[in-house]
Amino acid sequence: MRCANVVILTKLFLRCFLRTALSAGFLRSRLARVLLAAGILLGLAVLTAIGSVVLRDMIPGRPELLFALHISTVPVVFWTLVVFVFVKVLFTKSDGLIRCTAILPVSHRERSAALALYELGMVVAGVVGLFLPLALASVARIGFEALPGLAASILLTAVAAYLVLSVLHNLMVRAAEAFGLKRLVYSLTLSSMVALTFWYNSASITLVRAMSRDYLGGGLGFYGVNGFPFLGEKLGLLGVVLVFLAWSVLFLLLALLTSPATIPLSRRFVKAFVPFRASPLWPTAVAIVRRSEWWIAVVVASFFALLLWVRGSTAFVLAPVALLSQGIYVYAVTDSLRRMPGYARGASVEVWRMVAGQLLVTVVFAVPVALLVFCRPQAFEGLLLAAVAISSGAILTTLIAVVIVAENDSPPVVFFGYALCLAVIVCLAAMVGLLQIATLWLWIGSVCANILAVVYSVAGVKNIMRRKRHEASIPRR
Repeated sequence: MRCANVVILTKLFLRCFLRTALSAGFLRSRLARVLLAAGILLGLAVLTAIGSVVLRDMIPGRPELLFALHISTVPVVFWTLVVFVFVKVLFTKSDGLIRCTAILPVSHRERSAALALYELGMVVAGVVGLFLPLALASVARIGFEALPGLAASILLTAVAAYLVLSVLHNLMVRAAEAFGLKRLVYSLTLSSMVALTFWYNSASITLVRAMSRDYLGGGLGFYGVNGFPFLGEKLGLLGVVLVFLAWSVLFLLLALLTSPATIPLSRRFVKAFVPFRASPLWPTAVAIVRRSEWWIAVVVASFFALLLWVRGSTAFVLAPVALLSQGIYVYAVTDSLRRMPGYARGASVEVWRMVAGQLLVTVVFAVPVALLVFCRPQAFEGLLLAAVAISSGAILTTLIAVVIVAENDSPPVVFFGYALCLAVIVCLAAMVGLLQIATLWLWIGSVCANILAVVYSVAGVKNIMRRKRHEASIPRR
């Protein structure tokens, strides 16, 4: 394996990502890039200032700082999982680049090593960027003596977690290929990683409570995720670095040995039976259900529902809402239908089909989840809330799918759509929680908001249709 080829391929992957990200939507404008960079710097400064004030009040000395560093390893591992899954989705959606590298004079191991370096760089950059305000606030409050602890808690923990996840991902790919599931490798591995993320998130509260009990008892125990800051107290900085190097070499070797014979490429569509063939919504339902990402969402929602049901929670009835995460694709995935002769309809009909198609396939999945309610009758009260959330969510995601069209599954556009949807949900929850709106006015406001969302969706589809007719009328030279 030639290191020069690995470095060249890694640069190629990074350049492809940057150009893909900067060519998405408003980022094509230089002014938009400048404003975005200024906004990021301003947000970083504000978060650092807030963190400095919080640390000044909460961390007067070194013991409290050590406890905060131990606690920070829990979210570091969680966000490493999240960024790892996002990078896997991001890269497998750009599988055309992988296909192009197949004609280059490089070996499979060189290609796999370059892909691993690219992913490692993306994961580390994402996690460090998320925790940079905390690091700057700690340095501003404690001084540069906080740097070794921050490096062990954030940087080393993120790198070590990535290496473990890489080996785990390779093993899952190998297992899927061994059982003849090569076409479903992408769906199985990503759904398993997302389920692992949910499981870890549910277990993180237990970890934080255990660390807090140890701290109140006068010590800090070893819990795996806090291994490097724990060893830093026992062995010092040099000992932690040596342990990290040994860990890295071991898992790098395991990652190379377990790497699959071929890099798994995503299958955009899967074979799946879709009922209601006589329904006018059947083409829309087929377009949604036969996407591989839909089945990833189904696996995650099923795992989420069973986990909550086993734990005795009644919130499992809300698990089908997770399927609406695919709603931001609904306009893009049905675009090929609108190109078929005789299928295209008016904007109102298109919006109705997209919303109703999402509701149809989501309700079909929700039926087995609803049957679990008979085993736990106290969950009946949550069925109405689940129905409202699914209906309103289908309308909201359709609006986002029309406003921010995820053409060619552009990862930055899709990520922005998810962020916008999450921001809307958080803002609504904050308003309801802070304002304590009466139930009647809450229902009236929700109905009005959904009506406005439908109206804006129809207007957006009309605008897209006018733009396409205009582009088609311009003669090409």
